[in-house]
Amino acid sequence: MKLSMMIVACVSGSLLIGCQSNQIADSIGSAGSLIKGVTVSREDLVASSHLSAKEMDKEAKIAPASSKYAKRLKRLTKNLHEYDGQKLNYKVYLSDEINAFAMPDGTVRVYSGLMDIMNDDELLAVIGHEIGHVAHEHSLKQYRKQYLTNAARLGISAGGGTGAVVAGAFGDLGEAYLNAQFSQADELDADAYGVHLLKKIHRNPYAAADAQKKLKKLSSSDHSVFSSHPASDTRIERAIEVADEVSGK
Repeated sequence: MKLSMMIVACVSGSLLIGCQSNQIADSIGSAGSLIKGVTVSREDLVASSHLSAKEMDKEAKIAPASSKYAKRLKRLTKNLHEYDGQKLNYKVYLSDEINAFAMPDGTVRVYSGLMDIMNDDELLAVIGHEIGHVAHEHSLKQYRKQYLTNAARLGISAGGGTGAVVAGAFGDLGEAYLNAQFSQADELDADAYGVHLLKKIHRNPYAAADAQKKLKKLSSSDHSVFSSHPASDTRIERAIEVADEVSGK
């Protein structure tokens, strides 16, 4: 069975039910030495990102449905579980870290630290930004890069034949993805997408620029993930320009 067929088969339906992790290990192991020289399909990458997201969820402290964070996110995203042709799923990570991310499979995770400093429209702007990375396949491009970079190590790890090792490998791949940086062009595209999303759902399009201003102030803080790529004046100015455009100014 081809790698793409194996992984997709495991992801479809109930994940990994009836499909052992060591089967994925064997597939990755056999392809590990060759994968850098071949084209990895979109389906492979989306399926792999789904596994990475599940592993990261296991490591994170997820806000229960009864928490104020989960309730707020559910309220804000109630009409955003399918947007622009993309199926999306949301959870809150209980962490002081000021962060949010999206995976190629439509996984969107928001940290409670970010929610604490953003009003509703600003938070939706950040979520829209993350959805933009998925919609424009920036996430897919970045995940592909990390997937190929780590393919040999994944193959070696998977060679042990244990599900735990494979699971850890996908979790490590997800972490490598989160630590990578998008290009300035990708960030600007995602910013614009977030502004358009705000307008489409009848929210304040200028909230995207306001969110960027808050992140810029926090960019030198040790607890901010954005310290490595602070919000620039260019991004703030561009967000305002796009907001002017969608507002007819």
